[in-house]
Amino acid sequence: MAGVRLTELEAVKLGLIPPGKANARLRNRYQRAMAADAPQAILQRILTEKWPDIAMPEYQGAVPGRKFRIDVAFPEARLAVECDGWEHHGRYKGDFQRDRERDRLMLLSGWRVLRFYASEIKKSPVSVIETVTSVLAICTENS
Repeated sequence: MAGVRLTELEAVKLGLIPPGKANARLRNRYQRAMAADAPQAILQRILTEKWPDIAMPEYQGAVPGRKFRIDVAFPEARLAVECDGWEHHGRYKGDFQRDRERDRLMLLSGWRVLRFYASEIKKSPVSVIETVTSVLAICTENS
């Protein structure tokens, strides 16, 4: 018999785990993601230091009617910069699929999405800044 993988939300809906337990796990994942040495926190720090007036961490409202947050947004350029770590974006099929849906919805709302692997952010933050600089230039040319 093959095993079945469920997201926490699916397990809660099926009554397999209580809602509070799922919420506690999600809170712990978010706290780990925002630890000072975590890739998402590094991404937010390097981009907000480079562009303090236009880089907006934890940005909401990019897509009307949707509640997701962008790791770092440049709203005037309509550029979203995301950190893709294994734990939050590749480990579970549901997370991966949700990210692709978000990308499509953002594209349809006029946003560009730039994704960096966690290892890229940690090993080469200068390269991340250079790439964002190049894409911001493209966004500015086209607006």
